[in-house]
Amino acid sequence: MQSVTTFAASLCVLLAAHPRASLASVSVGPVPEDVKAVMGWGDLYANVFGANIVARGVAESKVQHAANVMASYLDNDNDGKCDDSKVCDMLIENTAMLVMFQTSDDADEFFESADMLWYGINMMLNGEPWYQDLYGDETHPDSCAFKSAGVSTDEDCTDEFDATLEEVLHLLTSGGVSQVYEDDWGESEDSTFGGYMADLNGDCGNGYTHDWIDPSSDDCDGWYAYDDETCDFECLCAEGLYWSLTSLLGAQVYREDDISHEWTLANATKLAKHAADLTAMLQDTETWSWLPANLPDGSYSGQPEEVIPYLVNYAALFLVLLLVCVVGCCGACWRVYVVKSRAKNSEGGAAKGAVV
Repeated sequence: MQSVTTFAASLCVLLAAHPRASLASVSVGPVPEDVKAVMGWGDLYANVFGANIVARGVAESKVQHAANVMASYLDNDNDGKCDDSKVCDMLIENTAMLVMFQTSDDADEFFESADMLWYGINMMLNGEPWYQDLYGDETHPDSCAFKSAGVSTDEDCTDEFDATLEEVLHLLTSGGVSQVYEDDWGESEDSTFGGYMADLNGDCGNGYTHDWIDPSSDDCDGWYAYDDETCDFECLCAEGLYWSLTSLLGAQVYREDDISHEWTLANATKLAKHAADLTAMLQDTETWSWLPANLPDGSYSGQPEEVIPYLVNYAALFLVLLLVCVVGCCGACWRVYVVKSRAKNSEGGAAKGAVV
């Protein structure tokens, strides 16, 4: 009983640990002990200025690519420092996490498994992470998006778009930028950026309002409309920031026709012509230091700070406390049994003496 109590007390001391920080290059490796309570399901891990990447069943080269893209978004000049410390601090506060599986089916299989119950308990009690998914089968380091933007000369590039450019950006803007600069970049109609998105939509409607019209057609007057019925205005802002920023940086030019049913301003010239104020905002890197001036290309030469959180293993603590309670109850029951047995034996002995 004493050893179990001592173990529980020792575990409680560990729970008081604080996040630790260390300087290291962008590296991909096993999941650290400090985060295993929530992220132990992964087989690969990276930490970029406090933002976490956890992968399961994905090639290490693709996880490395995602880590480099994230680092380049946050540190576009590659000097090893986060370009906007407020954004990085918010990502740390939100326990921002890029979740990588090879396919969406792999993700569904895990999230429906019994293992997820254990990690789910720890996620909820540690404060649910701000997470974004990215799949290995949509991660294309050799995408023509990089050649389109002028950051690669690869003639053998694939027409498949590299979703890393989108999903990593969603994590950083929704989990960081929009919350730090809510009046300007917030994902609502009340923010400056949200107003620009409403203007670009014109009268083309959207899926969630059940009035979507193809913006590339002559049936409406607008440049951006999304037919996804699950994507509300908050979502439209996140998507719109991705479309506008990556178009300004040149990543969408090569597939302009393929995306026109949703976004028609696929190059910087069109963006400046039809959304001059938005373009000026996206180019104002002096006011908004988080904005990248160059498209991340999957390479990164800086040495970003790692801020690895200590996440409490509440599930394990619960089991320990349950064990303590069980042992304690069993001990109490045993003592009651012993007392009653002695009393019964005493009564039996007294009765025999009286008969004699």
